[in-house]
Amino acid sequence: MGRSRLEVIIIGAGTGGLCLAQGLVADNVAVRVFERDRSPADRLQGYRLGISAGGSRALQSCLPDALFKKFVASSAKPSRSVSFLDHRLNRLLVIDLPRIRHATVDNDRPVSRVALRRVLLDGLDDVVHYGKRFIAFEDAPGGAVTAHFEDGSSATGDVLIGADGAGSRVRGQLLPQAKRVDTGIMIISGKLGLRESVRERTPPAIWRGPTLIFGSKGRFMFANAVEYEDAGRQPAAARNMDGCDINRDDFRSDDRDEYVMWGFSARREGFAPLRNLESFGGDDLKASVLALTEDWHPKVRYMVRRADASTVTAFPAKTSVPIPPWRTRNVTLLGDAIHNMTPFRGIGANIALRDAAALRKALVAVDRGEQDLIPTLAQYEREMIDYGFGAVRASLKEMERLHAENNLARAVTKTVFRAVDLIPPLKNAFHGSP
Repeated sequence: MGRSRLEVIIIGAGTGGLCLAQGLVADNVAVRVFERDRSPADRLQGYRLGISAGGSRALQSCLPDALFKKFVASSAKPSRSVSFLDHRLNRLLVIDLPRIRHATVDNDRPVSRVALRRVLLDGLDDVVHYGKRFIAFEDAPGGAVTAHFEDGSSATGDVLIGADGAGSRVRGQLLPQAKRVDTGIMIISGKLGLRESVRERTPPAIWRGPTLIFGSKGRFMFANAVEYEDAGRQPAAARNMDGCDINRDDFRSDDRDEYVMWGFSARREGFAPLRNLESFGGDDLKASVLALTEDWHPKVRYMVRRADASTVTAFPAKTSVPIPPWRTRNVTLLGDAIHNMTPFRGIGANIALRDAAALRKALVAVDRGEQDLIPTLAQYEREMIDYGFGAVRASLKEMERLHAENNLARAVTKTVFRAVDLIPPLKNAFHGSP
């Protein structure tokens, strides 16, 4: 095995950064990942991610075959439909999703953030370094770049990748003109454990897949359920994945929690007289949602009342402001570090995975001597800016549509949904993922 021509430094062990690291390791490119968390177990929480067919293909291109099969085996039951309802649970539009064989890559996959991170960390014990809070980079001799960390240590390589999330310090130094702004929409989310009583008292559409609920005055709720084929046991897919031996211990209880999750959103001023929602406790946040949904269907309000208060949080929807291409150097960005978007299309993780796959391909070509570093990174950045900020704009447009306060605009949206619901060929336009 020849020595790697390239030494890559990645700041941040999130979805995109780890996917890129896996791809580089698979191609014998020297890579180190520096993560501010103190251990792999820090911040192992959060809801499901919806990995699209495009996201799955990106993962497959970067992960070893056995590890990709482990990802497939750890995913939850696929959705059967996407439902659009009004706040009284009247049907507006239902899109039935195609049934695809579980193991195929062309499948949308719900997966817990915990399970995905464990998959992506597999085999990277010597690559990921914890407790490393990045503070700045600087040029180093020979065209290299050095990253400095809060603990006084540093690391030098040929290229530095900022994969350090929406509050990226790498972006802050590289592109101080790049802004991330508050959209004025506040989101309160929570979840409740799956029990038979929950199944009976929540909207039936949720058990078939993502459910989008339109209220009055620009109020909106998203809800979904996370279930597994064989709850509490090793899934069938893990027992026989084309000869891939996956240990039962790979599927821990916190990887496979079954629950219903919901997210209620409205303009910040709609929560008046409440202020500083981010500082409220779970019970107070639930009360604020219930106060704004008094005329909603009882099954929706049941989900809010029964949510575990410890899971209920509030956060503002923020978005990156698109910027034109910049002068390329040996520092670049991926994922939320450059094109952070609102959650209203659920595509942020998939775009980060697309970045990772594209950047892995570019860096491997440089490592093999097939391309020069700066022109190759420039091409990656131009393409990433195009599709990444395209996704940012699409997400922002969806957020604005879902929270339109004008009664006429909301009535038109509902009318369009009902019309599309009657014309099956038009439904395909409502189901597409990057």
